[in-house]
Amino acid sequence: MEICKKIFLAIFFLFIFQNGVAGVSFKDLKDNRKISYLDFVLLKIEQRLIQRHRLMGPQQIVSRVQYQNIITQVEFLEKDSKIMVSIIGVMDKRRYKKKKYKPKLTDCNILRNVLLYDKYGYNVFLGKRNKHLTEEDMRNLFEDRFLNNLSLSKEEKNFIINNTKVKSQIIDPVRGNDIFCSGAITKDLE
Repeated sequence: MEICKKIFLAIFFLFIFQNGVAGVSFKDLKDNRKISYLDFVLLKIEQRLIQRHRLMGPQQIVSRVQYQNIITQVEFLEKDSKIMVSIIGVMDKRRYKKKKYKPKLTDCNILRNVLLYDKYGYNVFLGKRNKHLTEEDMRNLFEDRFLNNLSLSKEEKNFIINNTKVKSQIIDPVRGNDIFCSGAITKDLE
């Protein structure tokens, strides 16, 4: 008799647990917001960066710094109430053992621009800013790629854009001429 009670209780709890799981629907998930918009935005940025790492590899016709490794991280800094996008590019050791090159501030910006906006934003030969990626373009592209399909107001989108920062670092593993720059996501890094 004791065994029958234990089996009955086990079946009863299993039945209750399964009904609780079966009751979950998209409406429940939407109403309960299991994932916040902030988590979703962070994931979206990080996923896009990871997908684009391969674009920073070797080029047949060299028009920018060549990298052997790209490391990215996206995090929410709760005490500052900011989103921080960290990008580290390790220069290609084989190439830069033979060729002397000291990374510049424009290289930090190009690294960020290619990964986030699919554009250089700089003239390949002169290394100067061009009109093909303005601050307004960056703002529109960021909003379209990372804040699209969310029920966010214009004020919330502006708040996220204005409070998202980038830290970009280029590491020279041969000569140690590392460069670090940072700034707003839609402005030139300094």
